[in-house]
Amino acid sequence: MKYISLALVTLSLLCSSQAQAQLFKKIKNKVERKIEQKVDQQVDKEIDDVFDGEKKEKKKRKKKKKKSSTTETDETSENETITTPEVGFEAYSKYDFIPGEKLVAYEDFSNDMVGDLPQKWNTNLSSEIVTINTTPGNWMRIGKGVGIYVFSEIPSDIPEDFTLEFDIIYDFKPDSWAFKRHLNILLSDLADPNTYMSYHDQGKNYAKIGLAIGSGSGRGIFFTKKTPNKGLNLSSKSYPVSFSKEGTAYETIHISILKKGTRIKVYSNEEKVIDIPRATESDILFKTIRFESEITTENEHFYLNNIKFATGVKTSDRLFENGSYQAHGITFDSGSANIKASSYATLKQIAQVMKANPDTSYKIIGHTDNDGSDSVNIPLSENRAIAVQKTLKKEFDIDSSRLQTLGKGSSEPLSSENTATAKAQNRRVEIIQL
Repeated sequence: MKYISLALVTLSLLCSSQAQAQLFKKIKNKVERKIEQKVDQQVDKEIDDVFDGEKKEKKKRKKKKKKSSTTETDETSENETITTPEVGFEAYSKYDFIPGEKLVAYEDFSNDMVGDLPQKWNTNLSSEIVTINTTPGNWMRIGKGVGIYVFSEIPSDIPEDFTLEFDIIYDFKPDSWAFKRHLNILLSDLADPNTYMSYHDQGKNYAKIGLAIGSGSGRGIFFTKKTPNKGLNLSSKSYPVSFSKEGTAYETIHISILKKGTRIKVYSNEEKVIDIPRATESDILFKTIRFESEITTENEHFYLNNIKFATGVKTSDRLFENGSYQAHGITFDSGSANIKASSYATLKQIAQVMKANPDTSYKIIGHTDNDGSDSVNIPLSENRAIAVQKTLKKEFDIDSSRLQTLGKGSSEPLSSENTATAKAQNRRVEIIQL
């Protein structure tokens, strides 16, 4: 009996050991599966993190690339650097104003003393040279009263075809009330612009472009044609933003006027606001140009600067009739090779000629005025020539191999005088057919 009991106890312990072993084995397997599952999850997470990180990095790089593509410039050598104002060029893509080839008169008041009446102007009222803290340069300020202003360098026997440009600023809120705030440009058959200086709108025949930001007399850009034959008279009005209630004080507005034959076109910045085919009659020749103002409120002013009068208005087919073209319509930021967006129309016209003559090569030559030394002016003129070459390629797909470049600084001036007009004539891009 004793041996039987011992055997039963031993059997029981053996069974228990086997059960525990099986239990331990199950636990071990479960733990191992848990560990493997945990490891798998961790590996999956790390793999996901890698791919997510790459995705995020790609997105980050893509975003950075997209951002940089709107701001980066073509960085090659110093002589080939060009900052193309793409947004500006887009705005000016429909701008077709091209200034005349021969710059006759230019005024930036750089030779006038602040506080003085400008030397080359005649007026019946008053004006003075001032500076504006938001805009560089000297400006002619025009205030309250009825004024006539004559720029003596504009000839008294103007040709049939010409261009006139200027910058204008006003210092008042355009939505504030005023009976009159006008600045007019009068093209007339007056033999002498200095006659009848107390009266506006003089001449038997005239065309008047009026810039108005009044209230009682309206806002906008006006055009008026007057002839002895009342049946041929006409008037029109445009509403550019700059001359509306939504305009901005101290904003520089560029006005461009083209007269070719009987046609007159007027632009406010890049926008064409007036285009009249019979703005004058074919048998009428305007002889003079003058500015006229009327401001009825105290301490409100117009400011004028960068006045350019040019002749030699050419169509594309006559652009290189003498073998070369003086492209005064290609302009740059001061001391820079950055082409101004307003140069678009001139560049486009040049590109059209180049495309029409695919077997012809051209030399682009940059010229500066004599301000500064050769060590500055020659590299600057070279950079400007290269900037034109690169822009013709980029914007108009002209093969660069057809375009040679050269910078001559101030070594080949068109004028040897030391006047604002002479300096403006000498600052140019010359393009020669080879």
